[in-house]
Amino acid sequence: MPPSPRIPVYKPAVGEVVRDLAHLDTSGKPLEAVYMDTLAGLVYLRHEAGGCEWTTKPDRIAALPTPRHLTVQTPSRPRIPDVA
Repeated sequence: MPPSPRIPVYKPAVGEVVRDLAHLDTSGKPLEAVYMDTLAGLVYLRHEAGGCEWTTKPDRIAALPTPRHLTVQTPSRPRIPDVA
């Protein structure tokens, strides 16, 4: 059987609002969040109103039907534990 073609993963711009298909809101719809960065194979997202980032896999985000962007002054880097 020939290998199936790979579907390209969507790559948003920093500050773009995307749908997180892996995380649902209370009504069962995918969360909409601001794309912050991709690091170590994970996508970092944040609520439009701010707050802590969360991660999801790159193949679990999708563009909105009508694109929206927020200004992100400095893309934040994911938190890492201090190594002492």
